[in-house]
Amino acid sequence: MNPQPLLITNHNKTIELTVKQMAMYLRSNIIEATDDQQNNYYLFFYKEQFLTYVKPTKLKRQTHIEKAFTKGIILPSTHPLIYSILSPNHSYKKRTFHQLIKKAESLYNPQVVAHIATFFESFVSKKTIFSLIQSIFYDYRRNGQMFSSYRILRLLMDFAPNHSWVKGLSSDLNFIKYGKLYDQLSDELITKDPLYLEKVLYTKNANNQLIQLLHSQSRWLDEIALYIQHISPGNYSSLKQLLNNHFSDKEIVDVLEHLSGKASDVSEINSDLLENYLQRQNAEKIINILFTHQLTLNPKQTQKFENLLENVDLKLEHFPKEKVLSFLVPLFKIKPEIAIRLLHKYIALQLKEHDIDSVMNCLIPLKNTIHAHPILEKLQRIQKLANDPDQQLLLGELYYEFQQFDQAIDCFSWEMELKSIDPKPVKWLSKIYNEMGMEQEHQAYRQLYIDMQKRA
Repeated sequence: MNPQPLLITNHNKTIELTVKQMAMYLRSNIIEATDDQQNNYYLFFYKEQFLTYVKPTKLKRQTHIEKAFTKGIILPSTHPLIYSILSPNHSYKKRTFHQLIKKAESLYNPQVVAHIATFFESFVSKKTIFSLIQSIFYDYRRNGQMFSSYRILRLLMDFAPNHSWVKGLSSDLNFIKYGKLYDQLSDELITKDPLYLEKVLYTKNANNQLIQLLHSQSRWLDEIALYIQHISPGNYSSLKQLLNNHFSDKEIVDVLEHLSGKASDVSEINSDLLENYLQRQNAEKIINILFTHQLTLNPKQTQKFENLLENVDLKLEHFPKEKVLSFLVPLFKIKPEIAIRLLHKYIALQLKEHDIDSVMNCLIPLKNTIHAHPILEKLQRIQKLANDPDQQLLLGELYYEFQQFDQAIDCFSWEMELKSIDPKPVKWLSKIYNEMGMEQEHQAYRQLYIDMQKRA
């Protein structure tokens, strides 16, 4: 998947950005992107819902965004999960912190609003954020919602643990019974404070429990990301099921291709990719995955693969010179007999449009491939014999082998003039004209060859 442009709007001005990466961390998704001047922007989402974007001069240490890109799940710019969050052709509008909070208050409960506010510590003063969260605490306490107020206090204990007000309240007798639930990680937290529980499970790498929590909240995108981060033979089938439920075949292949390089112990990934490439008849990717991961084809796959290779379009517009290295070099190590036939066909097509020196130059990547040496040596002989009038018969035969019929005709015609009683060049000319479908010329040289044979 190629990175897609990202549009943002500020004061009626639209800017196109290029996505660099995305961090997924504690219900936040933060996309890093750049403009054409290489300025950085960060787009913030809460559980896939857009919040706002910022254009920072620098990022403060030990803040949410810094932790997201050091402790979170990082996905590259082409990853399908990023484009599950972004809306195509949509322009994302900047909100001030005040506008953002007002919007969040209309959508989420106060605890979530407080959590969202902590995302922006690197761009908004800590005092402003603290005061906002503190006011939520007081609202709950005035309404007699003591556990809810304690949930906010626990959030502040993480956000500003050394603040005297936080330290004082954390030992308040009114909250001791609630503190025990948190200190013991009681099962009650699943319903009473799942946000806090999620943070603890994430910090402790308690992935199985975290997966269960995410699943209970129908957060399949976060489930997929967590499986990707901790992929193993034991959880691959669960990941695959989620991918099948939520992504297209093309998107699934993109995810698996990103995983292929980092999960060498999960052999099923490459096996699934290989099967997909065979179904889609993508010869280049089949060759690369067979070569890179040393996979073995079963008899049915082998037949499919060989049939596909026999029909590869080697014309220059479909098979540019750059593909020689990525396609033919590994193929010589996998299926040398097929590679030889393809190389032969490739050279024949190339010689119709390029001189032999150019063709030899593009085949340099094959110089260390033993099975390719006989063909390359024939090309070198063509180079050497091109200006040797005494070797035109041999040169014509070499041109014929690579289906360069016009050049072969020139060579055999020259040879026939030099050696008027030798029937060999006449026989070759008859053969070539026949293969070119030039019946009149074929018959003329065929008759001449018969007459010469009678006189011999």
